[in-house]
Amino acid sequence: MNWRMLPMPRLLLPLVVGIGVGDGYSISWAYKEKFYWMIGGALLLLGTALLIRPNFQHRAWFGTCIFLILIGLGLLRMQQSHFWENPTHFSLQQTNDSLGVWGKILETRPSPNSYRVLLQVKATQVSDSVWQSAEGKLLAYLKVAEGQTLPQLGQCLYLSGAIERVKPPLNPDAFDFRAYLQRQGIYHQVFAPEGAWRLDSVHFQIPLTLRLQRFCIKTLRKYLPAGDTYAVGAALIVGERSQLSQEIKQAFSNSGAVHVLSVSGLHVGVLAIVLRWIFSWVQLGKGVQKLSLGLELGSIWLFTLLTGAAPATLRAAVMFSLIIGARAVLRQYNIWNILAASAFALLCWQPNLLWDIGFQLSFLAIAGIVAFQPWIYALWSAPNVVLDYVWKLTSVGIAAQLSTGPLSIFYFHQFPVFFWLSGLVAVPLSGVILVLGLLLFVLEAMHIPAMWIGKLLAFSIQLLNRLIEAIHQLPYAVASGFWWEAWATLVMYGVLSLLCIALYRRKLGWLNAALALLLVWTMAHWPGIFQAQEQNQLICYHVPKTSVLDLVHGNTVLTFSSADSIPEFMAAQNHRYHLLLKASRRLEWGSRLRWGHQVFAQENLLIWGKYRIGIWDGNVDMRVPDKCDYLLLRNNPWVRAEDLPSNLKLIILDGSNRFGTRRWMKKLAQEKGIPIHDTGEQGAWVLQGR
Repeated sequence: MNWRMLPMPRLLLPLVVGIGVGDGYSISWAYKEKFYWMIGGALLLLGTALLIRPNFQHRAWFGTCIFLILIGLGLLRMQQSHFWENPTHFSLQQTNDSLGVWGKILETRPSPNSYRVLLQVKATQVSDSVWQSAEGKLLAYLKVAEGQTLPQLGQCLYLSGAIERVKPPLNPDAFDFRAYLQRQGIYHQVFAPEGAWRLDSVHFQIPLTLRLQRFCIKTLRKYLPAGDTYAVGAALIVGERSQLSQEIKQAFSNSGAVHVLSVSGLHVGVLAIVLRWIFSWVQLGKGVQKLSLGLELGSIWLFTLLTGAAPATLRAAVMFSLIIGARAVLRQYNIWNILAASAFALLCWQPNLLWDIGFQLSFLAIAGIVAFQPWIYALWSAPNVVLDYVWKLTSVGIAAQLSTGPLSIFYFHQFPVFFWLSGLVAVPLSGVILVLGLLLFVLEAMHIPAMWIGKLLAFSIQLLNRLIEAIHQLPYAVASGFWWEAWATLVMYGVLSLLCIALYRRKLGWLNAALALLLVWTMAHWPGIFQAQEQNQLICYHVPKTSVLDLVHGNTVLTFSSADSIPEFMAAQNHRYHLLLKASRRLEWGSRLRWGHQVFAQENLLIWGKYRIGIWDGNVDMRVPDKCDYLLLRNNPWVRAEDLPSNLKLIILDGSNRFGTRRWMKKLAQEKGIPIHDTGEQGAWVLQGR
């Protein structure tokens, strides 16, 4: 592979560096304006020099200038995405929380106790009768009254309330929802009670893509049985994931087939192959042939917009657009240039995509398939066509997992062991389901009876669900508990890069370098493993409406919890992975226990080493002991000043307490001069052992 034949990867690298720098540092507008002039002047000088005297003896200087220009471009594009750089952002205009905002609904999703909508703000209310135009995205949680019409995509909405910044995670190592939203340009949220919001029916205009999506969903509801069959069909064909149950998500995730539950590059690829096959059957002249390429391109982009334009789908749409463009002008293309050019275009349009998980996994999967699949496939020559197809599909899955595995472990802390088996099932079946679904939509739009197509589609989805569930139930289907830091993930990709170079250059030195880097990676993890054996820690997590407390000693954890629930898993599991915990034991609150010489527990007292922790449960008629160092309040106990033990070091309020209880206890603690820790505001309470 000749590096000089790959200009787009070389141009992509400085753009990515600039976006990374721009995300970590803020530049004032005065310097930003100078940057624009510098970039424009440099481009003008380079263009003039190349036109006047195209001397390639100084290409190193030209390359360096272009490298610096692209770094500056990435930095500026990233800076522009920050809301504080936009003077028309709604948060910089509002001065009164009681005034309202008006905007268009981009996304809707039911959530516990409310209805979540993503609002594209169009105007803010600056006084009782004055509105001014505004920009920005706002995450709104709406309290819906009984019988009230639910908001829909494309509708406009008035609402008022206290708009606030999205809060950081309250538990150690928990998923950072604030950072996830910020990567999408969402920095603020609002909780709107009943009566604080209303729909604007006057400005309700449904876009064409939304009308098409509703038609597709209506068609699927007509032909598919309710439940998991419809939920998986809607997710796989049109990208509607709101009906997926937690059980079906877990089954697909643990089996390594979760990517088929969201419309991705795989689906766009299937559509492109089908369209190419259809047009190949028709003998076309040169003019009509270009028209067919235009229809193929238009169909791909219509499908991309129809399914929500996710980053992975956009990547595939841009790649196929470039490939179709190359075919239209009868030019050969290099897949590495196509892949890098699509990333370059998307990052110039939306630099925040660099941090999107779907964007990263999509590009890494394609890069891994291109780089490693031919070498893996060449390891075995299948004796017949069927086995050759199976081995080819398996080699594609292995190559994709090889390139996406480190990033998946970094984000999700698990690895699906039977990904190769689920790939043999999910890839062909998802292609069949997609083709049947699109055929069903066409027949329904033409008012042609399609009952047999609907039955075949339902059977295919049910077969996929059963096979994925069977793989999910296999012993050791998923290996979990991994914890990789960002540096470890980057080093592992360095190992894979060196391995790729060794394969293509066929030089042992690159392989030795990969093995040496892998050895360094392994040795760097040993100190953490030894330190984990000596750790001693107490963690009271913040979990809404319940109490969860971990006692960590070495690689073992003792958990006090009322129930093993999804909220507890979301709050505590990542931190348990980070601490490299191996063995665990779960107890109900109020259980009596003696755990070695470290822990003694009873109904209202926990003795941990030299610490005495009183536990006051509002559901149990029992006071705490007179002597304790810390007091944990749970389930809204009624506490008076005279009930508090003497010499308290700290009062802890966990997530099981209501707002009224927390407010009263803060007032009482202030009067008594006792420090207080509210996990709902300050995050989990962590006490290091002696």
